[in-house]
Amino acid sequence: MKKIITQLQQVKNVSYKLARLSAQEKTQILLSLAVCLQKHKGEILVANNEDVRRAKKNGATAAFLDRLTLSQKTFEGMITQLKTVAKIADPVGEILEQLELANGINLRKMRFPLGVILMIYESRPNVTIDAASLCLRSGNVAVLKGGSEAYNTNKALVACIRSVMRQYNVDESAVTFLEKVTHADVEEILQRNDLIDMVIPRGSYTLTSAVAEKSRIPILYHSSGGARMYIDESANLKKALEICINAKTNRTGVCNALDMVLIHTNVAKKILPLLDKALEEKGFQIRADKKAKKYMVHAINATNKDFETEFLDSILAVRIVESADEAIAFIKTHTHGHTEVLAAEDKRVVSRFISEIDAAGLMINCSSRLHDGGEFGLGAEMGIATGKFHARGPVGARELTTYKWIAYGNGQIKH
Repeated sequence: MKKIITQLQQVKNVSYKLARLSAQEKTQILLSLAVCLQKHKGEILVANNEDVRRAKKNGATAAFLDRLTLSQKTFEGMITQLKTVAKIADPVGEILEQLELANGINLRKMRFPLGVILMIYESRPNVTIDAASLCLRSGNVAVLKGGSEAYNTNKALVACIRSVMRQYNVDESAVTFLEKVTHADVEEILQRNDLIDMVIPRGSYTLTSAVAEKSRIPILYHSSGGARMYIDESANLKKALEICINAKTNRTGVCNALDMVLIHTNVAKKILPLLDKALEEKGFQIRADKKAKKYMVHAINATNKDFETEFLDSILAVRIVESADEAIAFIKTHTHGHTEVLAAEDKRVVSRFISEIDAAGLMINCSSRLHDGGEFGLGAEMGIATGKFHARGPVGARELTTYKWIAYGNGQIKH
């Protein structure tokens, strides 16, 4: 553990140097990293295949394997995100406010890096590149603690990152990958708010809760994900059906996937048989309340727990409601604060939904799968924060900064 603390002390010192990199230097590093990944694509995918093979042998679920696997599409997505992050405006040094005080002082509120960010994550190796790129763009040092299940893939990705850092004479500690650390080590690291400025856990509810319980470092995280969708009687039913199917089936093992749908009783007969057929054809399981089950021949009986569970699996819970009031009240009670969806054309329903539902992302007549940093133009994300302080929703480069008040004076004193 002493060796790790020494390593983190070095990281802290490097953070001051990294904060001085110019926007152009950071852009070139990110673009070069994209080239390096492409050059070593074969090696990275071989490493990932080994991780996937081992996970299958250990009985990993389909959803877990989906998160772990670097497909051709996922790999190209990493390249695209790197290029996008390279092109976004550098947040460091941005003047948020500026004013001239009565005493002649020029006062500026400016963005600066947070410093050292610890990222603790599971299974998804693409997070290694997301975290490294966003931290670099925002001038922060990234300390990465990936899951052992993606060890080989992460090692190959980090080798590319270190190679590019050396190419630009940037200390390799600017992206530090913690290897062979125990749970006890992580617990001790989480006490070191003198060395780390923010911790971002990304993974299961078990992981994020454990970090929140143990950490003395400020946390940016979501406790659990999963979305609910309300289809109002005023909804365009064709669009609503397409949105519902996409939100549930596009990817099941991600935090912005749909877990349940509430449907107004006046349109249930029209839309539920179609939803039932579409999900059955895709091999999904439907768990419905008694009213909804009448219109869904392939559904099984739902339990109360099904209406509040983040499934991360090919399961959708369905419930019929008598009114928008009932739907909004239900979502207010059961929301995880992550993503909620509304299909409605009635502006009064839309307005109430936006005003009363307390979640990081509200998707009005569009899929929950679009609640994502890449889709929002951030290039990538460190995760979706569901808290209310500092940042909320997709965490991009801007969300990895703080600000300082700079007062430019000419000898002014306090009277």
